[in-house]
Amino acid sequence: RPERESPRGRPEERAAAHACRGPAMAESPAASDFVKSKLDEFFWEWLCLPESQKIVRQSIQAAKSGDNSSLDVTAPSPHFSAHRTSPSGRPSPLGSPHSRAGLAPHTVGDKDGVAVPPPSEWREPSPPSPREWEGKGDDKDLAIPRFWWPKRQRPTDQLSASTRQAIHEHFVKQKLTDGIRTYQQLEPIVMEVFRLSKYFVVPIFHKIKVFFDIVDGSAKSKTSLLNPSPVPITEQMLVSWCQGKIQPDDLVLSFFYVVKKEHNNWIEREDFSIFLMAILLTHPGLDFLRETQEFQDRYADTVISRIFFVYDRKDVGRIHLQSLRRYRPSVIETWKQLAEHDDIKMVRDYFSYEHFYVIYCTFWELDSDHDFLLDKDDLLKYDGHALSRRTVDRIFSETPTKFISAVPGKMGYEDFIRFLLCDQDRQTDRSMEYWFHIFDLDGDGCIRDHEMKYFYEEQVQRMECLNYDTIPFPDILCQINDMISPKVEGVFRLADFKKRRKFAGTFFSLFSSLNKFLAFEHRDPFLAKQEQMDNPNFTDWDRWCADEYLHLAMEEGDEGDDDGGH
Repeated sequence: RPERESPRGRPEERAAAHACRGPAMAESPAASDFVKSKLDEFFWEWLCLPESQKIVRQSIQAAKSGDNSSLDVTAPSPHFSAHRTSPSGRPSPLGSPHSRAGLAPHTVGDKDGVAVPPPSEWREPSPPSPREWEGKGDDKDLAIPRFWWPKRQRPTDQLSASTRQAIHEHFVKQKLTDGIRTYQQLEPIVMEVFRLSKYFVVPIFHKIKVFFDIVDGSAKSKTSLLNPSPVPITEQMLVSWCQGKIQPDDLVLSFFYVVKKEHNNWIEREDFSIFLMAILLTHPGLDFLRETQEFQDRYADTVISRIFFVYDRKDVGRIHLQSLRRYRPSVIETWKQLAEHDDIKMVRDYFSYEHFYVIYCTFWELDSDHDFLLDKDDLLKYDGHALSRRTVDRIFSETPTKFISAVPGKMGYEDFIRFLLCDQDRQTDRSMEYWFHIFDLDGDGCIRDHEMKYFYEEQVQRMECLNYDTIPFPDILCQINDMISPKVEGVFRLADFKKRRKFAGTFFSLFSSLNKFLAFEHRDPFLAKQEQMDNPNFTDWDRWCADEYLHLAMEEGDEGDDDGGH
């Protein structure tokens, strides 16, 4: 057989081909780069096929062993058929002319006897459809691994072997052969194995004693909580109590099942009492409150009310597991932060004594007869008589939320905390919902111009009495339309405020609080920006509490100086 010509052809043939391409194509660097990029594209396309990867792996293994007989070049897929070879016997890249030889309906022959498709049919292959991939290749290569698991609804009935082993190691490490007698001995297990807050140790210690009838469950005095256990708590007793309550890999679940009562599927206010008592007894930042029972009780009430404000969105007095997982800031993480700061003022969420002091003093100043109940006249004095009477009437109609004071026409301390949180931080979801229901007079889910005008009329009267320039209502309406950008001009829905929460507080303040209305009209944008830059992590609530605390501290200092002078 005559010797096969070199693929490059004879010199005269190469010259003819060069002449046919023309000087522009022959010499153009762009054309050369384009050809190289297409070759790279074909190669990577071929290399991405499972069959190609199998051949490459087999070739590498054969090269290492020196045995080419084990090289399997079978084609397991129609996309990698035996037709896809070059005249030299080597596999052709996907998309090359030779790779189409056995697939084209009409072919032309070349001088080597290899059938190729007509030039008009040479085009890049499209990626195989999902149906074409079905049943091809290795199943484990095509299967998508699971990436989401639903959250547990209850802890496992049996502790995992690793958790039981960790508990055992702590018993051995502390040489607790007789069992646990003090809450200090339980502390490392709660923090390191259960991964709960340090201030859960005393309540858990008490709950275990009650569970095994070592102490009476109704005895929750300071001494009974901190006293050693008369009967040692063995390792088996601890494991038995943990089962169905502790899930170390899900702190929210552990928190929920440790705090709630056994027979309930929710957390009630009184469930937190023992946990707040433990904080008051053992946290170094609250030592100064240990001799003042009244302030201890009010501090605990304030913390519990703030927790329920965040998690009890329906105001039914219950916190469910789903709410604990959904809303922020996380009370579980905040409880753990208590162990990181001896100064409890450093923990701003829920437990800050600074915030409690501001709330309590604000309420005390309004409660003229100190019966811990406020009526309409008491609330009208709030913030220097800032609220309009129509706004106060709507609040006491209990339209935004029902009072829990159980006294008709009276607002209790917990009700006032909810109001204050809504008033001083009007960008939260709870605050926007609260004020939206106040202004939605007919309850149709929209605030319209006649409802806004009803509240604005009183604002105008009050400004006229104080000799302030008034702004016509149409101008106000135009301004708030620009701020909130509702879908329908002049019709404001709750969703509109949540989309533009930065301006939601301004909207509600214009129609309810004269002080906030005037502050908005005379605002200094540069000063407001500077305050945000000074404390970027502070909410409006945090800033207000910081200012009020400083104001109250200065007043106490002035009173002290006056007493000293006399």
